[in-house]
Amino acid sequence: MFTLQQIIKEADVRVPNPFDIAQKISWLNEINVEFFEIVRIPKVFRFMITGGTDTYSLPSTIRSHAIENVRNQSVMYESIQYEKVQPGRNYWNLDDDTQQLTLFPRPTVNAEAIISYRKKTESTYLTSDLSAKPDAPIEFHWAYILALCERIAKAMNDVPLANNYANDYRGQLSLAQERYKNRSEVTGGGVNG
Repeated sequence: MFTLQQIIKEADVRVPNPFDIAQKISWLNEINVEFFEIVRIPKVFRFMITGGTDTYSLPSTIRSHAIENVRNQSVMYESIQYEKVQPGRNYWNLDDDTQQLTLFPRPTVNAEAIISYRKKTESTYLTSDLSAKPDAPIEFHWAYILALCERIAKAMNDVPLANNYANDYRGQLSLAQERYKNRSEVTGGGVNG
């Protein structure tokens, strides 16, 4: 498990450079966002719905654009925000500002609901906290070193070196994508309207 300080130190050893910590933290923030845009780490959130209630509070880690599906028992809900929902079909809507999920039609029975979604990063790294760790799973922290080396080399106009690190970084991203292709991590429980 690497801290940001360790990632920066390792990148500096591999690609000696004149860039300051602030620039490297800026690149690490870009890398962190990029990792989760490319690697779709599935998550599952379970909660109880109550018959007669259509609105439920969700954790801030679940964003509408990251939701793959919403279902309860055998009922599937479609996204009215991102899909063309045919008349008479069940749909969901998540207000990202209030974290309120609305189900239509309103559920009629008490049951467990399941939301499948993709993990997104919530972190913004700061120069004042170099002990922070990447949001990616530990086994993919090495990818952050490779990506930082790529950005440093690119900024120094060392195209061949940047391309070498880019290839290694893309290889790590491919491994991460393959690993999470058919997996899900279950969270949640106890959220009510």
